[in-house]
Amino acid sequence: MEKVEIESTSRHSASCSDISVRDGGDQVRLLFRPEIVDNPTNPLASVRGRFLYQRKGRNDRWIDFDKLPFSSLKKGEGYQLSLAAGELYKLLREIVPLYRFHRQEGVPKGRIELLKVDRSLSELLPDAEPDLLGFLSAHGSGGVQALRVVLQWLSRQTEAQELINEGGELPELNSLVGLANLRSVLKSWSANTENKDEEFWQNLFARHSYVLSQLFAYPIVLIKGKAYVGGKDLTNTGGNIVDFLFRTESSGAAVLVEIKTPQSHILGAKYRDGAFPPSIDLGGAISQVLEYSESLSAEFHTLKQADDRLTAARPYCVVILGNALKELVDDSMRRSFERFRERLVGVRILTFDEVFRRIEGLVSLLEGK
Repeated sequence: MEKVEIESTSRHSASCSDISVRDGGDQVRLLFRPEIVDNPTNPLASVRGRFLYQRKGRNDRWIDFDKLPFSSLKKGEGYQLSLAAGELYKLLREIVPLYRFHRQEGVPKGRIELLKVDRSLSELLPDAEPDLLGFLSAHGSGGVQALRVVLQWLSRQTEAQELINEGGELPELNSLVGLANLRSVLKSWSANTENKDEEFWQNLFARHSYVLSQLFAYPIVLIKGKAYVGGKDLTNTGGNIVDFLFRTESSGAAVLVEIKTPQSHILGAKYRDGAFPPSIDLGGAISQVLEYSESLSAEFHTLKQADDRLTAARPYCVVILGNALKELVDDSMRRSFERFRERLVGVRILTFDEVFRRIEGLVSLLEGK
């Protein structure tokens, strides 16, 4: 890469490497010699300089010449310096980074060397951060798509991954992307709390299966969504399809997750004062997931081909259904629900709002709140 040298000439000025505006071979050239300065009158005007048009012999060295002052001009005389469009563009492209450098670093002390990078890359570096953030904010989904393309490119570049690891930036990047994903899930929840389409919720959790992993105190691994867990008869019909099949990372035990909707009822009509039975929706979901569990256990050796790390341990069963915050409006309903699910053996019941409150907690944790 080409280097740029900057050397202080006083507390408020520093000379910079010459900018080649016109290259006429080994005998003619036009340079611009920039200088970074502190300008109290106009702090944004932080670069000054002069043009040098030079000629030399083929075997001579480039040397500076004595400048001719404008005061030496006689009446009717003048100087004219014309720049081609490409030359002016090149000059401006080389000068703008010097303004940015001064805005960020001021006039440096001593002598430093900088490396020139491609302009498209420089626009993503810290000194252009306000411009980059402004672009992403102004372009909405287009800005998100642009960022996604960059991240996909990084994921495919071995050199980029090595540099990220050496610089210790990968955890920060992972946290940033993870936080954006979590916020996206919460946004989907807020916009669809009244959605009765079971397929919608199954697809949402399929796209963001890490949300379901937050429901356990131990790591789990997704094997398959819409997983076949046995149950076909001799006519090859009646197969059981669970919404999600996971396994625990440590023991390999199967985890079956059945998804309903936030609009599914949690409790039925009042049975007696202070007592509410589980709803048909909840009772049906429990029966369904227990059927899947028995089917998986019965045909375990055949189904193990999906993941050879599955063990024959009794499957964990989870049902996600209803919205407790909306439906359980008094203490008697809340007590009835808690009594039922806390004493239920073999199936864990969670409501949609409980699932997404865990995600809200993760967002707060990542944000440092």
